[in-house]
Amino acid sequence: MDTLDCSCRGPLLLHEANMVIDSLKRDIRRLTNDLVRKDTLISAYGSTLRAQAQSRIDMSFQTKFPEEPATTSQPACSTPQQNQPWTEVVARSQRGVLKRFSPPPFNPFNLSNRYSVLADSNVADPAHTIPLPPQHRSAEQSRPTAPPPKPPAPRRVARERPRHPPSSTRPVAVLVGSSMVRHVTLPRSETWCLPGARVEDVQTRVPEVVEQHPTASAIVVHVGSNDIRLQQSEKLKSDFTSLIQTILATGKKCIVSGPIPSACFSDMQFSRIHQLHAWLVGYCSRERVPFVDNFGSFWRRRSLFARDGRHLNRAGASLQASNLELALEAHHTPR
Repeated sequence: MDTLDCSCRGPLLLHEANMVIDSLKRDIRRLTNDLVRKDTLISAYGSTLRAQAQSRIDMSFQTKFPEEPATTSQPACSTPQQNQPWTEVVARSQRGVLKRFSPPPFNPFNLSNRYSVLADSNVADPAHTIPLPPQHRSAEQSRPTAPPPKPPAPRRVARERPRHPPSSTRPVAVLVGSSMVRHVTLPRSETWCLPGARVEDVQTRVPEVVEQHPTASAIVVHVGSNDIRLQQSEKLKSDFTSLIQTILATGKKCIVSGPIPSACFSDMQFSRIHQLHAWLVGYCSRERVPFVDNFGSFWRRRSLFARDGRHLNRAGASLQASNLELALEAHHTPR
């Protein structure tokens, strides 16, 4: 019985399954058609929205920027328009003869030549050069040419007049130096005090000294303190060499008074003045030039200097004069 029931219910179950499948297919087709219809509606609605938005944008743009009325534009042309031709004028003379005045031929171009024919050579002839009018000249051409700068005048140091009365006899020696020799007096000698003088300044005054004192057989120089401030050691040595050779070339005896270490010198200035002193000792020894050593006499002796600490007072000037006088006597300078 069970086997018979199963064989009878099998076709029935298959029929029911087919009916369910057909129903599902119909539902699928219906849903598919609904989706297609909704997609079409959405697309149409989107197109409508885009069209409305574009129309609103165009309206707002036209409201902010209205179109200008069209104007008739003239054709852009660099050639000037030709003037209207002249009209004929009829004039009646005293005899009744009619005379016609015809207009001159129209020529829109100016054919006058402002320039001469170019020469064959590349060099322009000044006689045939055409000057430019003032409005076409450049600023540099119209500006007057400035005269060439004058060369700087040579440095000239004024000489102080000696405070002591000059010797009645002709001097046999001349002392030339900076303000360090202001109060230094030597017997039968002339003192030339040049405040602020440097070595090259004394060298330029040597010919004048020789010319004014032809009887002097020796020239004593004391200079170099003002050159220390320039901090040019090699130039200072070269200037001293030129000064000594210039004096010797005149036939006079040269006596070099060594530098004096000032009481207010800094460490650097003291080092440079000591270096100059050592070099002068060696150079004068090689050239056999008398040298007066003032370094040991004035070192650390503040009482020999004035209040400024740079120049000598009366006591310092007297000591320097004694050193120079001994040097003159040692080298047989007549008194």
